[in-house]
Amino acid sequence: MSHPMLRLTRSQVRTAGAVAAAACLALTAACGTGGTAAGKGKIVEDAGPPQDGGILHTAATADAPSLDIHKEASYMTHVAVGTVYSRLVAPKTGKDVEYGSSELEGDLAEEWSKSEDLKTWTFNLRQGVKFHDKPPVDGREFTSADVKCTVDRIKTLPGHQLGLVAGVTKVATPDPYTVVFTLGSANTAFDQTMANPFMAILPCEGTKGEFNLAEEAIGTGPFVLKSWNRDQERVMEKNPDYFIEGLPHLDGIQTTVLPDAQAQIAALRSGKLDMISSLSTEKRQVDQLLSQIDGLQLRTEKGITQTRVFMNAQKGPFSKLEVRRAVAHAIDKEGMIKALRSGGSLTGPISPTLFGALPQDEVDGLLEYDPEKAKKLLADAGYPNGFSADLVATDGYGETILREAQWVQEDLAKIGIKLTIDQQDYATYVSSTWPETKYDIMYGLQTPMLTADEYLTSEYTSTGTRNWSKVDDPELDKMVAAQRVITDEAQREKALQDIERYIMENISTPLPLYAYDTQTLYSGKVHDYHPHPDYSSRELQNVWMEQE
Repeated sequence: MSHPMLRLTRSQVRTAGAVAAAACLALTAACGTGGTAAGKGKIVEDAGPPQDGGILHTAATADAPSLDIHKEASYMTHVAVGTVYSRLVAPKTGKDVEYGSSELEGDLAEEWSKSEDLKTWTFNLRQGVKFHDKPPVDGREFTSADVKCTVDRIKTLPGHQLGLVAGVTKVATPDPYTVVFTLGSANTAFDQTMANPFMAILPCEGTKGEFNLAEEAIGTGPFVLKSWNRDQERVMEKNPDYFIEGLPHLDGIQTTVLPDAQAQIAALRSGKLDMISSLSTEKRQVDQLLSQIDGLQLRTEKGITQTRVFMNAQKGPFSKLEVRRAVAHAIDKEGMIKALRSGGSLTGPISPTLFGALPQDEVDGLLEYDPEKAKKLLADAGYPNGFSADLVATDGYGETILREAQWVQEDLAKIGIKLTIDQQDYATYVSSTWPETKYDIMYGLQTPMLTADEYLTSEYTSTGTRNWSKVDDPELDKMVAAQRVITDEAQREKALQDIERYIMENISTPLPLYAYDTQTLYSGKVHDYHPHPDYSSRELQNVWMEQE
């Protein structure tokens, strides 16, 4: 079903981008982290010793379809309850840690080790960690049994997270504070897998159905879910028994669901919100806010979230490789970045900041904007006059995504592919249309993954748990499986890059366009915000607010 959506012509979009660029110059803006030469957007560092107290008020463009982190593909679910749960290990964050770093630190595990053959991984757990004091768990101690319960539940579900533990043949718990994973084949980065947000550890009571994981979240994380009013707000409160001494600093987090970007901006202006993200706020609006709100801080990072065109490789015109490659060359990706985003980089299947990604110049060449080449490919596929199709999109990611969908619509029209935009609500899009491949072509985002292997194994192999574009290529399956057991770093990097080339030239779906830079605006009273693109929001345990 189609719905009305915000309409901008290509010339209006380009004009908006030019206005934004002019605003940047007028404000003497520096387009990276740290704001402007005049201090607009500058991040306040070394604000003094952290203060305890305060409620951080944030906004979301859409709510989580449910709170079950295993049954929902939506990153909205993980953002919603990421601070409730803990993992065995987690990406390190902090002032001196590079954004998106793959460096790990213990979370529920104090230390971990691997066997020489990379098939046995042992995690030694913290002692005395307590679950949140909510029935039926009632604040009991976390043990190795909860890790086994979590992995066992994942293995019984058909969800996308199954691929993360598909290689695990046994989970042993020799004592309450030790977990031993036995793998069917060597895995050079199994600890990176366990740092994935989908590997948050649940209490056995939840995995056994003693409470409803779709509506309740009980973990060991820094914040406790106090209430969830669906499509309105989520309220978190400080975990008084958190296992890291002195954390968290905040008394709580309140997230209001505000799909409308202008409503978020108004709330930020009035002080009702302390933080909003670029997912709902365009560059031109960011520049304007920085010039109007004293002390407003801007954090800009090289993101790993990919904008995507998803094409059904088993249905209709898009089942032909030439058609999919025509789409790849028909879209002015650099133009989209300049007009609609604060910055970004063209990307192949592996985001450019991750190990194994192709050099940027090679990605740019393989994704070259060339409408004439696109027309020839379309003719070679048997569609010299083009064809018509529906382009599925959602309003759940904010207005920018809808404008990008319109951009794709206009570019493809120039080579004869006439698209009608089918705008769906977020819950339908993310829970049904996308995972069940109920589309011919679709535009949207992919939840950022943390390793090259996760992207390749889950999305591009025939048995991948997120193979929602219906890719089926035996040669690609062999290539992806082979790279997982390569221990030499240089050889593995070459194997990953060869796979990327193969996908871009022989598969072309899902088709990544670019990874956009992320922007977060937050009040001058908020400090020590050092995010990570793993979208778990664990970094909020370190955030503090100045108290009046």
